[in-house]
Amino acid sequence: MYGSQVAFGIVMSTDPTKIVMGRSIGQDFCEVAVLLVNKPDSPLFIKDHNRKIMKDAIGSHILWFLKYVQLDFKSQVGDHD
Repeated sequence: MYGSQVAFGIVMSTDPTKIVMGRSIGQDFCEVAVLLVNKPDSPLFIKDHNRKIMKDAIGSHILWFLKYVQLDFKSQVGDHD
């Protein structure tokens, strides 16, 4: 599972002081809105009482390690290649 894409989402914030899932984002995480999952049974890095695996996080905002986020700049609004 290492190195494979587990979900598609939108990075909502990297503000280290913002609280997501009851914790501050800090320097190593970002806030991600999970839209679609490829591997529904993959564990979340940060779990809470309602979300333990990827399929639990669909439609919600979660903490995710920045180093595991791959940005797709071609999908940005206004990009007309």
